Amino acid sequence: MSARFARFTFFICCAMLVVPLSAFAQNNAGGNNAGGNNAGGNNGGANGGANGGANVGNTFFSTGVVGGVKIDTRGVLSSEKTALDPTVRERIAAGLKAADARIGNATQLRMISLRGLEDAITRAKNEGTPLPSDVVYMAGLQRIEFIIVSEDDNDVILAGPAEGIEITKEGVVVGKTSRTPVIHLEDFLVAMRSVENARTGQGISVSIDPTEQGIKQLQNFYGRLKQSQTPFRPEMQPLVEQAMGQQMIKLTGVPSDSRFSQVLVAADYKMKRLGMGLEEAPISNFPSFMEMAQKANAKNMTAAPRFWMECNYEPIAKSEDGNVWQIRGTGVKTLTEESKFDREGKQAGSTKQNRFAVKWAEMMTERFEELSKAEPAFRELRNIMDLSVAAAIITRERLNEKAGLETPAILGLTDAAVTPSYAVPKAVPAQCSFVRIAQTWLVSASGGVQLDPWGIAANSQVVPSVASIAKTAAKTSDSWWWNAADN
Repeated sequence: MSARFARFTFFICCAMLVVPLSAFAQNNAGGNNAGGNNAGGNNGGANGGANGGANVGNTFFSTGVVGGVKIDTRGVLSSEKTALDPTVRERIAAGLKAADARIGNATQLRMISLRGLEDAITRAKNEGTPLPSDVVYMAGLQRIEFIIVSEDDNDVILAGPAEGIEITKEGVVVGKTSRTPVIHLEDFLVAMRSVENARTGQGISVSIDPTEQGIKQLQNFYGRLKQSQTPFRPEMQPLVEQAMGQQMIKLTGVPSDSRFSQVLVAADYKMKRLGMGLEEAPISNFPSFMEMAQKANAKNMTAAPRFWMECNYEPIAKSEDGNVWQIRGTGVKTLTEESKFDREGKQAGSTKQNRFAVKWAEMMTERFEELSKAEPAFRELRNIMDLSVAAAIITRERLNEKAGLETPAILGLTDAAVTPSYAVPKAVPAQCSFVRIAQTWLVSASGGVQLDPWGIAANSQVVPSVASIAKTAAKTSDSWWWNAADN
């Protein structure tokens, strides 16, 4: 037996595997981990949610597209990018053109009345008509920055930046100038209706993990190479992917057939592909983890880095009377750890962090704002994190009760707003990327997304100056939305 194989070691985690003279093979499979999101995603518009998010209960017409990731009717993710069906796109574009023209006026603070939103949803249901596009896309709101209680009007108001909106060829509804994805009503509804799930059990999360059988098959494959003294070669990629098989997507805390879930999966999937070097970064000087490890000539890796994203907020600012709340911070951070699997394919626990993985995670966190401007899936992830935090604040602080506001349609206590059902993301085919480091091949793999909105909502501090926002929130029209008084 050659010395090369005498020193043979093999470890795999839902992030990576290391093979002497071969590989840090992090099987992108799960690597891709993330997922697909688009599930309902691309598909959703096209196939998944009632045929493109078609009108469900005469309420929605949504694309279900997230990040250009495709999910077929079996729930299997694919990195294949497809443009939205032209007919679907034209129908959505027509709806956007018919929306209130005033939405085109850009503003740093657009007010969304939950009382007005509730009335708009109920009215559409009673009249048997689809919701207008301005309602479906929350009047072009691009981020929730403030939550304001208006006791005089028995209302709770969401506020943040907004501008005119349009749809891209991929099916993403974005601001005309900033190209920032807008907030979707269906995501807000899911956040409000799933808020209790977010603080119980496993909370809101997505992960893509290799199966025990897949890991055993991969270990057996490398074992046969060792036994026959056959060197590992990148040309064996199809054999590695075949041995690993599909990795399974696990979603908790929100309906698996919702667009919300698809955003979780898509963002994670995109992160993994960037980390593994399977997809070119949309911004300059953003190397993959694999490239960083190769450039640094990283040796003796014995475990696989796992990457995942979590909420990243500063303490919530609130007024002294608790009527104004400000969500602060970039919203998303990337973390990493190393893990191993035993010979039976079971995860054997976490180990120390890999310094190159830590460096990549820190780069992902520090440049998230820049990256998210170029990759819609990441900005959509921050949108749903904002929504989850807002829902947790509203519920934890009982803001509806404080305002004397009832929102049965928003909370799903009536059938006025039935959210679309999309193809459920279930699996990711194995994918591998390889780089050579000395006498080792690195072959890559996985991660996830974890939301803890209740933890964020509980971390607040009084900042008297935020109370001034209440003055700019004064209603300036009879519409369910309006721009801040100073705009």
